[in-house]
Amino acid sequence: MTDVRIAIIGAGFGGVCVALKLAAAGHRSFTVFDSHADVGGTWWANTYPGAACDAPSHVYSYSFAQTTDWSRRFAPGPEIQRYLRRCVDEAGIGDHLRLGVTVEKVRWTGVEWILALADDTEVAADVVVGATGQLNVPGYPPIPGLDDFEGPSMHTARWRADVDLAGRRVAVVGTGASAVQVIPAIADTVGELVVFQRSAPYVFDKPDTAYGDRLHRAYRAVPALRSVARAGIWWTFEAFGVFFWKWPRLMRPLERVHARALARRGLDDATRTGLTPDHRPGCKRILISSEYHDTFARENVSLVTEAITGCAADGLSTVNTHHDVEVIIYATGFQGAHLGTLTVTGVDGTDLAQSWDDGARAHLGIAVPGFPNLFLVYGPNTNLGTGSITFMLEAQADHIVAAVTRLARTPGTAMEVTTTALDRWRAELGARQATSVWQSGCSSWYLDAHGRDTHNWPGFMTRYASMVRTPRDADYRMVSLPI
Repeated sequence: MTDVRIAIIGAGFGGVCVALKLAAAGHRSFTVFDSHADVGGTWWANTYPGAACDAPSHVYSYSFAQTTDWSRRFAPGPEIQRYLRRCVDEAGIGDHLRLGVTVEKVRWTGVEWILALADDTEVAADVVVGATGQLNVPGYPPIPGLDDFEGPSMHTARWRADVDLAGRRVAVVGTGASAVQVIPAIADTVGELVVFQRSAPYVFDKPDTAYGDRLHRAYRAVPALRSVARAGIWWTFEAFGVFFWKWPRLMRPLERVHARALARRGLDDATRTGLTPDHRPGCKRILISSEYHDTFARENVSLVTEAITGCAADGLSTVNTHHDVEVIIYATGFQGAHLGTLTVTGVDGTDLAQSWDDGARAHLGIAVPGFPNLFLVYGPNTNLGTGSITFMLEAQADHIVAAVTRLARTPGTAMEVTTTALDRWRAELGARQATSVWQSGCSSWYLDAHGRDTHNWPGFMTRYASMVRTPRDADYRMVSLPI
């Protein structure tokens, strides 16, 4: 086999997974680029207080790199980042990392890909793997006067450890996944906490628990116990997922569960009403926290449900009130861009972002016609409402490794997915999405400007893996490259 030069952009779970599987398959000419100082992706970037995974560690880890030393069922962010670093070190692929390096553009020349780096240098590659993730570009709300605020401000994904919150009046804008973690974590520290909410999420108690030495010893002594625990969690998620994409009406009882949980929190009527969602369970991300709702019973915490109308030097204004605050924290999520800020130019100068003007699309979430030897990880329609995203990433990595192996055996060629394959994939997605909760009418980051869900996979994880793991000959055409 000939060497295939592979550039992997992103050193989070997806990019590291591809690198590990390439190395295991005997490929050594690969480089992983990341703008951060270490591997981890979102777990390197998000350092806000309380940051943790909302999927159990047993399934939020690689199936081929299980560990016995998780401290909790839901591991905190720093522990997850250390896990990825350990995976890299144990596989001996550290020399394949180029960290602190930003890839700004990639361009297909007709023969190879050229990566333009932020330091004005270029790198050539035969294959490019886009593993930047779907949630890596912070999103800020369109508030008039946002830059007029004179105090410190930060996005949860760009946390400022230099800002002391002790005793200060702090505003948190947003009540999504990062907010339900950071709000309880800082409530004891701040003097006053004002939470600005646009839409109340469904938040259920987090079934978290610490993993002690006794359990760790048992897992080390009998590895099958760990495997059984992982399988139980995995199959529970697989079964529950059907409610998201097939029978969302069966999740309606969650509305009553949520209402009863709120009633037990000792909240005043206005706060309880404000924390009650106005949409169907599942159409927006369901969150877990055992402390979030309790936080609003504190005297120093208040909930604001009026829309923010403007920002001034000393705080935020709503329709009827101006709120003086000293620090603003934006827990407003991400832009949901599939390749972040990366510019990708394919055959005949086609710009990928422009070709996605009417919605992001990729065959199996991995390949796009007109972009030979370009493969995506965690691409369009590969997110999950519930389940193991690492399982999805592993299936995509297997697909990419198989493609690279095919290219290594047929030098002088490139692989390009056919339009027919993409159209068939989109037709299946459309049929499946018709019954999903994500298309039930509520507004969420899952939907593009045309109201189409370009993020979630409406099916079983096992079904996706069976379709993805090996590239089908009929789906790709082999392109002869000019000599």
